[in-house]
Amino acid sequence: MLGAAGALCCLAAGTAMGSWLKIRRMTRLDMIRAAMDSLNAMRLLLETERLPLPDLLENSTAYTGGGHGAECMRRRFEYTAQQMRTNPLEGIPAAYRAACAAHAAPWEQEEEKAALESLFAQLGCGTAAMREQAAAACIRRLKPVEEKARAEAEKGGKLCIQLGMLTGLVAGIILW
Repeated sequence: MLGAAGALCCLAAGTAMGSWLKIRRMTRLDMIRAAMDSLNAMRLLLETERLPLPDLLENSTAYTGGGHGAECMRRRFEYTAQQMRTNPLEGIPAAYRAACAAHAAPWEQEEEKAALESLFAQLGCGTAAMREQAAAACIRRLKPVEEKARAEAEKGGKLCIQLGMLTGLVAGIILW
């Protein structure tokens, strides 16, 4: 019916769909990596500068990477800083919970939620050294989560592309 050109178009469309699904699977990994990048920046800023907590959160977001997951993490940190400035008596754990509610991530799982909530519970009290230790502990908790998410994203992403190509190929053969 469509000939060789139609079959190639179906193959290309299937491959594009598989690539899009792979990118969607990478979103959780992007978010975890962005959190770890921000926490590393936060540790560095805590060692070198004495910033108020809202400024610390905003400055640490400058080091997040790209992608939808990273943008979600950046918005959460910025929203938390904004909440702390507008409602300073609520505290940082409540501000972070409000940020999570305002910028929900359906791909986020309990492992990273628990690590970040624990961090924000500890950031509200103590010295800069204690805050830096809390950030380091959160990074240590997120490292195995990041490795597991990377393995899942690579495996699932490859599968999505292969299934997309196969679907496009079958559709092309049927419409030939």
